[in-house]
Amino acid sequence: MDFLSTNITVIAVIALIIVALAIVGFVAGRIKRVPPNQALVIVGRGAGGKVAEADTGQRVVIGGRVFIWPILQQGFPVSLEQRQIGIVVEGVDQNFIKLAIQASVNFKVSGTAEGVRRAAQRFLSQQNSLTQIIQQSLEGSLRSIIGNMPIKEIISNRNALSEAVVEATKVDLAEQGLQVDLLNISDISTPGTSYLADLGRAEAAIAKQNAEVKEAESARASEFARIEAAEQIAERQKALSLKQAGIKAETDRANAEAEAAGQLAKAGQDRLVATQEREAVAEQAKVEQERLDIEVRKPAEASAYATVQKANAERDAANAATEADAFKRKTIAEANKVAAVQDAQAAAEAVRLAGVAERDKQVALAEGIRAEGEARAAATAAEGLAEAQATDAKAEALKKYGDAALASEIIGRLPDITRAVAEPLSNIGNLTVVSTDGASAVTKTVGQVASEVPQVVKSLTGLDLSALLGAAAGTALGGGSASADGGSGRKSRTSVAERLDPGAE
Repeated sequence: MDFLSTNITVIAVIALIIVALAIVGFVAGRIKRVPPNQALVIVGRGAGGKVAEADTGQRVVIGGRVFIWPILQQGFPVSLEQRQIGIVVEGVDQNFIKLAIQASVNFKVSGTAEGVRRAAQRFLSQQNSLTQIIQQSLEGSLRSIIGNMPIKEIISNRNALSEAVVEATKVDLAEQGLQVDLLNISDISTPGTSYLADLGRAEAAIAKQNAEVKEAESARASEFARIEAAEQIAERQKALSLKQAGIKAETDRANAEAEAAGQLAKAGQDRLVATQEREAVAEQAKVEQERLDIEVRKPAEASAYATVQKANAERDAANAATEADAFKRKTIAEANKVAAVQDAQAAAEAVRLAGVAERDKQVALAEGIRAEGEARAAATAAEGLAEAQATDAKAEALKKYGDAALASEIIGRLPDITRAVAEPLSNIGNLTVVSTDGASAVTKTVGQVASEVPQVVKSLTGLDLSALLGAAAGTALGGGSASADGGSGRKSRTSVAERLDPGAE
């Protein structure tokens, strides 16, 4: 209660504002604005105002603004825009010639209040079907009008036909609140006949004949004009050629004179330029000579003078230094001469004494070398004599015993020969033998190598070691069988032993 009593004024103001806004919105919603291409028919109580009794209850507003009371009044719009339709009418003319006319019609609702009322009374709910109504009305009027006119008049005066149709339908359409703005006839034809074509054939033939005559006359005049123009062009070309030849001759003469004058002028200019260049070169040479005198010759003379003076001074100083040095050298040389004589005498004595000592030393050394050489020579001679004697003895033994001694020598060297043949096997780090005999294959390999020794000896010396050994073995066996005879067998064994070992005696 306290809140309501305190804020009653505020609530009342807010309520008044809301009511005012509602009234304003309501009034704004009831105000209708009518565009220029539209009419608004208002019906209801008080809509007629101060009008005649017959119009009471209706008011027409065209292009404006109006307030429509709610509940009491209502507005109905009627379009005033122009509409266009096309019509095709077939009929006969005054001479019973069949015609077909195509036309376009522009119409609209009358722009007066009376016309809007009449159109609204008749077409308010049928505004979209107005084109059909106007089309039927105009087709009937146009068909009746062309029946009263000859075809030539219709063709030659289409505007009269259009005006007649509009005038004939004007009263009837005005009663309905409509008006025709324009009727334009676009085509007239005679379907099923060639009347229009035949109608214009004579005129077309005359027009064609006239056109051909005119064309021939025009062609003749054009040809004459062309020939005359060609003659004039030839005359003008001739005059132009003569004028061009004269101008060219004058131009060539003027060019030659100008060229000669130009060459003369150029020669004079070249002579003048050469004279000026020669004078300029002479002046430049003088300037260059003066510059060289100032920059080169005089400084060179001054430098040469200074050099000469410096050379004289250096020469005098060098002469003085040379004389002083010569005196010094002379003094030193005399002193060195005395000292050298004394040193030479002492050195000669020392050399003499050293030579005597060296000679004695060399004599003693030579004696020692000679004695050592004699001892070595004796030893070498003895060694060589022993080797010669041994070689002679071996040669005698080989000569005496022949193959037996050679066989003995070779047999004594068989271990070395076998070792040399088998030496490649000893250089093998790892030996893999692929054989079914196992490790015995290595032994067989060594045996094969040893069995090849006789063949190697035969290839090197030509001796068949196997035959020699076999002969020696046969001799030994023969001596054993003869031992029963006593002395003869002993002698045979002794001879074999001697052959195998000559030193056994």
